[in-house]
Amino acid sequence: MIEDLWSGLITWSARFVIPDWGALVNLIPVLLAGVVFLFLTWTVYRWSTAGPTRRGVRRQPPVTPAGIHMPGPSFAPVLAAFGVFMLVFGMVTGGLWLWAGVLVLAVTLLYWGREALRDYDHIAGVSGAHGAAAVGALPAPGHTPPAGVHIPPPSFRPLLVSISLTILVGGLIFGGWALVLGIVAVAVTLLGWLRDSRREYAAVETADRTGHLDLGGAPSWPKVTFAVLAVIVVATVLLTTKIVPEKGGSVAPSGGPAASGAAPGGGSGGAASAAPSLPRADVTLTAENIAFAPTALEVPAGKPFTVAFDNRDTAPHNLEIKDAGGADKFKGDIVQGPAVKVYEVPALAAGQYPFVCSVHPGMTGTLTVK
Repeated sequence: MIEDLWSGLITWSARFVIPDWGALVNLIPVLLAGVVFLFLTWTVYRWSTAGPTRRGVRRQPPVTPAGIHMPGPSFAPVLAAFGVFMLVFGMVTGGLWLWAGVLVLAVTLLYWGREALRDYDHIAGVSGAHGAAAVGALPAPGHTPPAGVHIPPPSFRPLLVSISLTILVGGLIFGGWALVLGIVAVAVTLLGWLRDSRREYAAVETADRTGHLDLGGAPSWPKVTFAVLAVIVVATVLLTTKIVPEKGGSVAPSGGPAASGAAPGGGSGGAASAAPSLPRADVTLTAENIAFAPTALEVPAGKPFTVAFDNRDTAPHNLEIKDAGGADKFKGDIVQGPAVKVYEVPALAAGQYPFVCSVHPGMTGTLTVK
């Protein structure tokens, strides 16, 4: 019962670790429509519940605070949104519609740009009429931020976090120690970024009291963090490729029955140690070092067959058989290794069927039915 519960949990979590990207891409328009609907609902609610800030016999126009310029109403955002819609529609339908979408988007953006320039010229005119520069119209002093504006210093943290996320994605693909070390890499880099943010916040608080903001100059190379990430990458490669064997583990000979695809039987010699541990089945498939062995199996057509699936990795694997169109013909339960499971596969018509691991799509092979 515990094994069935654990297999069910692994199968459920595999949907999030290795999602169906095709289905997620198809859901993007639905999610965007949901966001637009929520935004419109929230806007209507705010508009219906907002009361006037100045009351009178009739509705009073809002008063802009001194020194703040509010642009007038414009249809440019609506027209630009229509232009984006035409472009996306053209990308879907192709042909002349694509060029029409590009043209409509270009015209609407040019219209928006013309309005922005007209608005900017209006600000300059107002500034000249009042004899003073508009708020924000004067350029900041050379190489310094404007008064009251804090510009964060340069940082290596985004680069380090990107490297650690790459390690984490590799761990999601290979599982086992690679996943654990990927999580450690992300935790190390994010904690370093949090430390830098806290230090920067303290510097801004100090500047509020003293009037002097020290940006700290150019950052030093994060040699220690780079060294930690290098150690994590090397350890991940060694543990994932089994260059450093696990405690008490051993690698079976490549010529044994587990690698031949034949049912375990009366073999002798070096293969005898692996064969007795496998149950009887029509064919045997081994998962080891994030790869199938063998990558080619053969079964008779028109009748069910069994597969003794030997997962020798600590990472979870399974057997998923597809047809030429990519549709599932059989999908076995995920096996958390090291463990052995016998799959009962229904009868298949003659032909060739690719098989993969649902958790690690890079593990592939071919099943010949004849």
